[in-house]
Amino acid sequence: MPVGFIIFFIIVAILCVAGFVFTFAIMFSPKFKAKFMGKQIEASKYMIDQHKNDIKSISDNVAEATKGATKTTARAIKEGFKDTVFCKHCGAEIDTDSTFCKSCGKKQ
Repeated sequence: MPVGFIIFFIIVAILCVAGFVFTFAIMFSPKFKAKFMGKQIEASKYMIDQHKNDIKSISDNVAEATKGATKTTARAIKEGFKDTVFCKHCGAEIDTDSTFCKSCGKKQ
């Protein structure tokens, strides 16, 4: 066997063992897991600080794009909670506690 192949095999074996050790350390060591997660949180904070304007711009664009759908959804929810009946004179939809029809003005 060539020496290069043996060295390559040893390096791959070492990397596999290191990967397993790292995985088990994260799974079973709360201290190691916290330290590793702390680094990820620091990186996330750094990225957010560096890109605040981009994040705000994206958020504003999403809010603007969904404004109509949000209004429609809110209106549908509001109407879903409202108790309604129909006027016995004109058939218009009215609130159950209405004394007069909003459409024809006749007493219910």
